[in-house]
Amino acid sequence: MKRAILHSDLNSFYASVEMMLDPSLRGKAVAVCGSTEDRHGIVLAKSEKAKRAGIKTGMVNWEARQLCKDLIVVPPQYDQYLKYSKLTQAIYQRYTDLIEPFGMDECWLDVTGSRMVCGDAMSIAENIRRSVREELGLTVSIGVSYNKIFAKLGSDMKKPDAVTKRRGRSFWVYNMEFLKNFANLIKVKTIVTLVVIAIFAVMALRGDITSDNVLLVVSMVVSFYFGTQHEKKA
Repeated sequence: MKRAILHSDLNSFYASVEMMLDPSLRGKAVAVCGSTEDRHGIVLAKSEKAKRAGIKTGMVNWEARQLCKDLIVVPPQYDQYLKYSKLTQAIYQRYTDLIEPFGMDECWLDVTGSRMVCGDAMSIAENIRRSVREELGLTVSIGVSYNKIFAKLGSDMKKPDAVTKRRGRSFWVYNMEFLKNFANLIKVKTIVTLVVIAIFAVMALRGDITSDNVLLVVSMVVSFYFGTQHEKKA
């Protein structure tokens, strides 16, 4: 029997819980941030609107405020996050007991043996998504596949509040354009450039030439390579 694996990811989890608890925050640029006074003053999570404004997780508070003037900063409530994480997992347990948490906001679910009773994997994922939204006021993105890797990739592809099915074959077809672009970067000139740099680096290590000469050659090669690339784009 082919395995059925789900990866469920609560969207903007900390920020979503804050907006659910305080409806006046909905639709606004919200960031959950640590305390500047306690030297933990970084962005821990952000709402979709804050994300569109350029706010990133790990950004220091003052930088986030400069980037988004109307940013609303709220302190974390870890007890609430843990509570809603457990409530979400309780919804998962309606369909399977094979749950592997990854932090408070992500879980893998093996629903291989649940399909006889609960329907196919896509139906289970849709039911979970709808239940989380209706019962908890939160949203999840769920990836559906036959292993954990592709399920995780699926949940990352559509956000927020979505279900995506990923097959190995369709994943590579989807990324074929990326693979083509990557292949175009690996050309003869690139290889020759790297070989020349490597040769002169080895010669410098052996003492055949000075390090200053190596730096001069490397700078000339790099200037030539990136200069011609720039001309092509122009």
